[in-house]
Amino acid sequence: MLSDTRSADRSLFSQTFDICIIGAGPAGITLARRLARSGWNVALMEGGDVDFTDESQDLYIGEITGIPYTDLDAARLRYLGGTSNHWGGACRELDAYDFTPWPHIALSGWPISKSDLDPYQPEVNDILDLKPPAGFPDHPIDHDEHLFRKIDYRQSGPTRFGPKYKDELVASDKIQLVLNANLVDLRLDSELQTVTEAVFRGYGTDDPGFTVQARIYCLCCGGMENPRILLNARSQALKGIGNNYDLVGRYFCEHPFITAGEILFEEPFYVREEFAPTPAVIGETRILNYNMHVAPWSYGSPLSLPKEVARSAACATPFLDRLVTEVLGKSLKCDNDAYGITGYRAKREEAFHGRLDLQMEQSLLPGNRIMLIEDTDRFGLNKIAMDWNLGALDHRTIRAAVMGIGTHLAAHGIGRVKVPDWLLDDDWDAMVSSGSIRGSMHHMCTTRMSDNAREGVVDADCRIHGMTNLYVGGSSVFATAGHATPTYTICQLALRLGDHLTQEAANPA
Repeated sequence: MLSDTRSADRSLFSQTFDICIIGAGPAGITLARRLARSGWNVALMEGGDVDFTDESQDLYIGEITGIPYTDLDAARLRYLGGTSNHWGGACRELDAYDFTPWPHIALSGWPISKSDLDPYQPEVNDILDLKPPAGFPDHPIDHDEHLFRKIDYRQSGPTRFGPKYKDELVASDKIQLVLNANLVDLRLDSELQTVTEAVFRGYGTDDPGFTVQARIYCLCCGGMENPRILLNARSQALKGIGNNYDLVGRYFCEHPFITAGEILFEEPFYVREEFAPTPAVIGETRILNYNMHVAPWSYGSPLSLPKEVARSAACATPFLDRLVTEVLGKSLKCDNDAYGITGYRAKREEAFHGRLDLQMEQSLLPGNRIMLIEDTDRFGLNKIAMDWNLGALDHRTIRAAVMGIGTHLAAHGIGRVKVPDWLLDDDWDAMVSSGSIRGSMHHMCTTRMSDNAREGVVDADCRIHGMTNLYVGGSSVFATAGHATPTYTICQLALRLGDHLTQEAANPA
C-alpha cells in the first residue's frame, strides 16, 4: 500500500506495526520484502518521493574536510530506491578472509563469517538481476600465482530498486510504503533502551508531524545518514543513541580509487584485467586488501566523478534525461554502467598505452568520521561534516600494490609502469593535490559491527548495543570495508537480518 505525507490520512498510523523501516533503498526494500513474506506488518518510511526532488535532496547538503570529495548531496540520492538510482552495477562478494582478524590491521575481523552470508547468494542474485554462478571464480595467472589472483566483478543491469520493486510494494497488504516522511526524532522509554515511537514530518511548513509505533525499528538510510540520525536523536540521550562510547560516525571508510601509474605494454593489451593480493601476501607484507585494474588507456577516460553522478542521476530520472537531451541536443549514454566500461574493448592503436587504477580497502581510523556541525536543515536537525583521510597502513598498501604489479608486468614482458612522482617521493599530500585520488561513493563502517560496545555500534545481528529493538541496515554496519563493492553484501545482510528477526519473534527469550 502507498501513502504520501502530503495527502495521507494519518489515522492509518494509529496501529502498531511489527516493524518500522526508515529508508527505502537496497537495504530497506530488501528487508521489507523479506519480512512481509513472513507475515509482518511493515511501515516502510521514505524521506523522498518516487522521483528526485530538490527539497528532499537538499537535506543531504553537508561539509567536507580532509581529502577533497564529491559534494555530499551528490554522493547519494534521497528518493525511492536510494542510491541504487546512480549505482554502477558492479557486484562482488567480500572475500572470506575479509571477515577474519589480521594481526597488523587494527579492529579487523567481523563477529560473523562469510559462511553466515553465503546461504543468501541465490536470492541476492535474483534481487540484483545477476546470472549464475553465485560468484565468479578467481582465475589463476601464468606467473606469480603465489602473489596475485586475477578477479572478476559481476555486472547488474544495474538494478534500480525503486522502479523494480515499487509495484510490488504498493500491491502488498503487508507493507505500508510512506513517501516524503522525514524522521526527526526517536523517542525512548525511561530506561533509554527501547524505542517507543518514531517521529516524522512532511515538507509542509505547517506540518504538525506524526508518530509511528512499532515493535521493532530499523535505520536503513546509508553510511552517512544512519550516524546522522543517531547523533541527532538527543531529545533524551544527550550524546545520541548508541553513542555511549563516542563511536557513532567514527571509522568512516571509503574505497579510495587511485590513479596509480601509466603503462607501456609490450604487446597490444585489449581488455581490463583486475588483480588482488593473495591472503599470504596480505599477511607477509602487512597490507590491506585491494583490487588493481590494469587496462588500456582509453578505458581511463570516464567522466569526472561529479559529472558522472549528474549523468547517472539524470538517467535515473526520465524528466532530467529528456531535459539534458533538449539542452545538449544529444542523448545521455544511459545503457552503460557508471564508468561506461561494460563490454569495453580497446582499438589496436589504443592498446599499447595503459594505466593502473587502484581500488582498495581502507584502514579503520577513529579520526575518519561523520560528525554534526552547527548548521541545521529545514527540520532543525544538525547537518554533517565528513572527515576523510588516509593513514600509514593505507599508504603502505598503495606502495606495495603499485610496486608489486609493476614488478610483475615488467618481469614477465607484459609492460613497463611509469610510477607517479608522488609515490617515488613518498609525498602523499602531492597525491591528493594532483587529483590522483577520489572516493567511490561507498560509505561504510560508521555504525560498525562488533562483539562489544567499546569497539562498535551494532552487534552481530545488527542491533545497536544496549538497545532492545533498534537495528541498523546497510553498509554502515560493515566491520571492515574489504575492496569489493558493497551492494551485494548490503542485500545479504538485509536478508540475514530479516531471518533473524523472524526467528527471534517465533522463539522469544
